Amino acid sequence: MRSNAIYSKSGKGVQEASGKTSLLKREHRVVLAAIDGRATLADVAQKSGNEYDAEFQRLIVQLDKDGFIREVSSGAAAGPAAAGAKPAGKLDTAIDLDFSSLASSQKANTAPQPTRPPPPPPAPKAPAVDMAAKAAAERRAKEQESALHRARKDAEEKAQAERERQRAEAEARVRAETEAKLRVEAEKNLREETAHKARADAVAKAQELKAKLDAERKAREEAERRLEEERQAREEVERKAREEAERIRQEAEERARREAEALLRQIEEERKAREEAERRTREEMSRARQERDERASRAEERKQKQSEGPAETPPPRPQAATGSDKFADSLFADLEAFNQREEESRKQDEETERAKKEERLRKAREMEERRAREEEEQRKAEEKQLAREEGERRAKEEEERLARENEERERKFREEEDRRARESEERSRKAKEEAILAAKTRGDMASGESAPQDRRAKALKRGPGVAAAYRRQERNWGKPVTIALVVILGVALGALHVIPISTADYEKAAREALGQPVRVGSGRISLWRGVHYEFKDVRIGERVRIAEARAFPPLDALFDERKIFRRIELEGAALPQDVLGEVLFARANGENFKLGRVVAKQLKLEGPLPLPPLDVDVALDASGLPRAASLAGPDNLVINLSSKGAELEFEMSAGSFTLPIAPALSLDQFGMKGTLTRRGMNISSWDGAALNGSVSGTAKVRWGGTWNVEGAVTARGINAGVFAPALLLEGRGEGTGRFWMTGAEPAKLASGGRLEGNFTVNKGVLGSFDLSRAIQTGGRQVTGRTQFTEMNGQAIYNAGAVALRNVNIGAGALNAGASADIAQSGALSGRIVIDVRSSTQALRAILILGGTVKEPQVKN
Repeated sequence: MRSNAIYSKSGKGVQEASGKTSLLKREHRVVLAAIDGRATLADVAQKSGNEYDAEFQRLIVQLDKDGFIREVSSGAAAGPAAAGAKPAGKLDTAIDLDFSSLASSQKANTAPQPTRPPPPPPAPKAPAVDMAAKAAAERRAKEQESALHRARKDAEEKAQAERERQRAEAEARVRAETEAKLRVEAEKNLREETAHKARADAVAKAQELKAKLDAERKAREEAERRLEEERQAREEVERKAREEAERIRQEAEERARREAEALLRQIEEERKAREEAERRTREEMSRARQERDERASRAEERKQKQSEGPAETPPPRPQAATGSDKFADSLFADLEAFNQREEESRKQDEETERAKKEERLRKAREMEERRAREEEEQRKAEEKQLAREEGERRAKEEEERLARENEERERKFREEEDRRARESEERSRKAKEEAILAAKTRGDMASGESAPQDRRAKALKRGPGVAAAYRRQERNWGKPVTIALVVILGVALGALHVIPISTADYEKAAREALGQPVRVGSGRISLWRGVHYEFKDVRIGERVRIAEARAFPPLDALFDERKIFRRIELEGAALPQDVLGEVLFARANGENFKLGRVVAKQLKLEGPLPLPPLDVDVALDASGLPRAASLAGPDNLVINLSSKGAELEFEMSAGSFTLPIAPALSLDQFGMKGTLTRRGMNISSWDGAALNGSVSGTAKVRWGGTWNVEGAVTARGINAGVFAPALLLEGRGEGTGRFWMTGAEPAKLASGGRLEGNFTVNKGVLGSFDLSRAIQTGGRQVTGRTQFTEMNGQAIYNAGAVALRNVNIGAGALNAGASADIAQSGALSGRIVIDVRSSTQALRAILILGGTVKEPQVKN
């Protein structure tokens, strides 16, 4: 392959060189772009920055083989230049169809021809040879030949220069086109790579954010699940402990009762035995007394008989009988004394035994009470241990959560600090530039002060009259100077309203006091309504936003390093509801930050509960904790707070108040009071007017991951006909019950809550059926109304469904019992049993309820 061979691009090569296809490597595409059908292979190698070596030749052969180029000229060696036309032929081969160079070469070749001298005329045959003429002719011929040679050489040089110029232009054009194509391709590739990288980064960030959100959600769900499991386990342990304590107490009471009953039975039996012994003793004594009386009467009779017959010799029997009576009396006396001693001994034994039994019973009771007390103390100790462990675990979790949040806040705060530091440096630089400019301006003004002195010197030179006039003019400058000073002072005071102040020190002091990152958008000093600072776009943490804050410091602390404010007024403040408990118990004062009072206008409490904007006025104590606070809102809403140790006591009143946990229920003349903590509140009483009656009760509210509300409610004199007019048209109702609500969204607690209670409706009317007609017609006709004296029963509300049980309806001789179920959709089901009793007969009918609450249906 010769180095002067010429190749041109094929259609495939043109597409590859223009970038429509990408079949070749970049360096091969550069070589392909240099091939233009005019340049030799040596020129192509030079243009593409390669050496004409074996590797370059293999590349050319491969491009030719693959169909990207085709050979135009094989580059054969040229013949010897014998004639003058040969250079032109070489020019034609080199430029390869370049018509402009061909035309120029043709002009160059044909231009010298008119100067060629005509051929010399044939010499005459006869004349003699003129040597001088011959020499002159030869000289002229040589001159003509030399001129022709020079003309041809000039033409060839011009043609060569033209070819070089055209080749350089072609090379520059090809190089520019190649560079433009390469640049476009590079830019395109760069854009594609940038777009691809941006898409990949966006996808990666989206995936990372999604993974982070999923991880946070899973962690939150896991924490909530763990807390729920722990709560259930704790409740289970507490329930078991309570059941065990109750069982032990019941067993102790049962054992004590059995022992007491056994002791009572024993005492009763002993009493009965004692009474029986006493009865027998009394009977024996009575019998002995009777026998003694009989013996005495017989002795008296014998004495009477002896007195009637004194002559007779008393036989010896009576003496024996008299001795016998004396013995009997002595024996009876001994027996009575013995019985008395035995009775005293028995009574003493009984008293001793009774004292012993009472002592044993007392010891048994004391032992049982001590065991119950020990068990109760053990149970309380276990509960305290569990509560302490639970508190420690929650405190640890809370510390970890706060640590994570603090790290995140610190990171963001550092980033914000860096940004603000850069902005502060930029503001400082601009301030320095402005100060330098102002200094230059003052210098110019100082230089201009020499003008009055010059004028004064000129006046003195002009004469005494002019000098005196000039002095009078000087004495009249006091008023303009005063006016100028006033104007300057006014401008300075006005400039205070627009000149910004550095907020870094205020941010640092507030951050140290609150323990949260504090960022201030801008700040300035204002004299309107007293000297105070105005701060715009204040952020506390990541969620508390304040559009404008006006801080009123004491005059002696206006430029003090410690930031002391008598009062701070907030406008356009927004506070998340879930941090309200933390804010109410937050300490606002620090070592370099003191605050006495906070006033907020139209404070927005953002969150799931529909709370109105509030005007807030909080007074702080020396430590920065809220000492007293008052909140005001629409409909005469007033809330007063006062500090009580670790709690806040509150009282609330409103002309009309919509319960946040039950948006469908609005109470007039609403009042509420209780205590408030970080995690909830205990409502000791609440009341309001509703449905032409009154509603009151108590409640406990706990918030956090989930909301828990429980309490009691009492209703008096309400209009019961508004709940389901088709069932109960008229009546004044009252009742009591307890309610429980649990959920993650407080605004939906009522829809998923549970209420259990008893109710009574007096002097009412059933709206869709006549029970008297139903029992008279055997249930065939029930349409109408039923007036009743009283209706009472039990009601259960559970997540939108209502169950009525043990409903009793009294209407004179007619009595009815009913039960009904109302589904969430309003579907009605149940039955009514009607009884009418008189002196002659008793009637009964059973009605089946169906349909809906709005359109009830009754079947027999």
